Amino acid sequence: MSAATEKVHQIEDYQQKEDDMGQDFAAGVGETAQKDMGKVAIIISFMAVVLLVVFFYGLNQNLTNLTSEVKDLQGVRGEVAALNSQMDVVDGRLVELEKLPTKTRHIIMDGIIEEMNQKAAYVGAQLGEEEQAKLAQVQELLKDVQSGLQK
Repeated sequence: MSAATEKVHQIEDYQQKEDDMGQDFAAGVGETAQKDMGKVAIIISFMAVVLLVVFFYGLNQNLTNLTSEVKDLQGVRGEVAALNSQMDVVDGRLVELEKLPTKTRHIIMDGIIEEMNQKAAYVGAQLGEEEQAKLAQVQELLKDVQSGLQK
């Protein structure tokens, strides 16, 4: 029986060993978790820095593109101003062209009145003094009308 007594152990010994092992295991897990959490924090910090760098360069590129577009728009504004001044010139010419039929009509009338003056002078040379005086009045009236057309 001595061999049997050696194999028999008290339950309290096992319970005490299990408690000691559980505490050692829990302490080991706690230390491992703290080390792992430190590694996770470092990785997350590194990833945050990488993301910040990527966002910075992306925004910097966008700002560079935006600056170049603003410069292009300033050039376009100058071109638009030049086009507006050219449109003003064209509008002025259109107004002159609209007046052209009136001017043309005045030129034609001026020619007709001049022709009438010449005919009256010819007829006046063929008539007597009384009729010449009347034709001279007609010529004066024609000259007044002619000067009114030239204005």
